[in-house]
Amino acid sequence: MSEIDEELVEAGDGETLLYDYFKHLTSLCIVSLGGVLALVSGGKNLPPNAVIAVLLVLALAGLLSFSGAGEIVRARFQRRPVHKSLNLCRIAAPVLLSVGVGMFVYLFTRTLQP
Repeated sequence: MSEIDEELVEAGDGETLLYDYFKHLTSLCIVSLGGVLALVSGGKNLPPNAVIAVLLVLALAGLLSFSGAGEIVRARFQRRPVHKSLNLCRIAAPVLLSVGVGMFVYLFTRTLQP
């Protein structure tokens, strides 16, 4: 963290830290979606319904993380407190990302077995 980031966190500005967290989480979701789409084309015998489920879980994680960042921006712009749903996004987005990546790793490793 830079000196400015440390000063903001020490000053009690957790929203800035949370905004950065959501930004990075959104990037991870987008990269994960791209990785799944790239690897699915080379994967053999992957069940289409399972792949769609993985994509939906990862997309939902990305949507929640992007929504969390958007909520922080909206609250700052309107000079109001953040909505309570931000805590749900903070918890659910990384859980969904982990579940989606785990589902895909399981499916992909099944295709590697003879």
